[in-house]
Amino acid sequence: MNLKHCFLALTLGLLVVTGGANAQRTLKNPIVKSELASPLILENTQHKNYLKISLTGLPRSVEKRSPVNLTLVIDRSGSMRGDRIARATEAAIMAVNTLGSQDTLSVVVYDNVAEVIIPAAKVGDKKKLISQIREQLDAHGGTALFAGVSRGIKETGKFLDKERVNRIILLSDGQANVGPSSTSELAELGKIAARQGIAVTTMGIGEQYNEDLMAAIAQYSDGNHVFVRISEDLEKAFAQEFSDVMSVMAQDVLVEITLAEGVKPLRLLGREGEIQGNTVTVRLNQLYAMQEKYVLLELLPAKGRAGRSQPLADVKVSYDNLATGKKDEWNQHVVIAYTDSADEAKKAQVEEVIVDAAIQKTALDHEQALKLIDAGKMDEAKAVLRGSASKLKALPLSAPAPMKKAQESVEENLRLLEKMDASSQEATRKSLKENQYRTKNLSSKTH
Repeated sequence: MNLKHCFLALTLGLLVVTGGANAQRTLKNPIVKSELASPLILENTQHKNYLKISLTGLPRSVEKRSPVNLTLVIDRSGSMRGDRIARATEAAIMAVNTLGSQDTLSVVVYDNVAEVIIPAAKVGDKKKLISQIREQLDAHGGTALFAGVSRGIKETGKFLDKERVNRIILLSDGQANVGPSSTSELAELGKIAARQGIAVTTMGIGEQYNEDLMAAIAQYSDGNHVFVRISEDLEKAFAQEFSDVMSVMAQDVLVEITLAEGVKPLRLLGREGEIQGNTVTVRLNQLYAMQEKYVLLELLPAKGRAGRSQPLADVKVSYDNLATGKKDEWNQHVVIAYTDSADEAKKAQVEEVIVDAAIQKTALDHEQALKLIDAGKMDEAKAVLRGSASKLKALPLSAPAPMKKAQESVEENLRLLEKMDASSQEATRKSLKENQYRTKNLSSKTH
């Protein structure tokens, strides 16, 4: 399958035909809701509970997409020589051919230094752009990754606009060996990008790049992180990325949870955020069509008496709506009720939230497995993955959708186990890191 066909196959699924005022309205607003794992609990007891705040993007026509402000930051160091630089060239050309006259593009390459080979500008003469890419993407020198990302942020900033999808795609196959190179230093660039409303997607090719560093850049800017095991897979990775980029519905998402008196926040599962006193704040950069992103808070509710209910939290979600060009806000008052019947409490449980909490805990297991791999304890790492699968299997579920979701996570753990037996330690670690990143950042498509 060539690049054009690969891209079309992934994006045609986003094309929808709508009719009537109601159908048009649904395209403009993501679904936002809050749910408690256990909205009804036993009186005078205190057990951990889970509050889930979710945003789900609805189908959106790619013909009515928001303009894209894209910068490609491409590693052209010596290790990219041969098939890798050839595939990177074709991927960059795919980007040119996919973008339209309403979009902006810049291309930054880096070896020992960073160089802008296509300055940020509206997409115009595509033949000229493609010629510039072919001429400049030759592999040599070191890997000044920090300089490349820094220059990419600068180029993207030239056309920064809340009504555009501001995105950097970073491509690298090696270790940062020129200039700042620590994970913390590169993560800081991710934070700088996020503050400007730029998401950075990182694509690591082969087994020699630093996945912790690349994932950190993506993590703090709310981009995607992809392990491209062989260069032939780069085409598919780029096609999937453009499917996401061209379906962004909302940006600059802010979730604020104010807990009621007596309710104690314990920790966030998955996404990082701030917990200060009784207030929890989480930021998300972008939401795609047909995707759910959520905030999951583990908390300890206050005790109460049977037959009564009391406030648990006030939730506020705000975001830039790209379909309307306006700032939207959603508010909900969440309450929790009490009973003296264990059966009633169990029947009231929301299995979808229970499964999501369990899946997020598998990401913590994966973090433990990564440390064991680093210590050369492969058998112990495998045992952790098997334990994750067993815990998911043991969940007392009855509804089809949560059961399916749990089973998919079980199967993913088993696939990772198979890769540990069939792949090198480096490839295994990168696959596990990619999966952990995807789970924590909730980059899942809705069914």
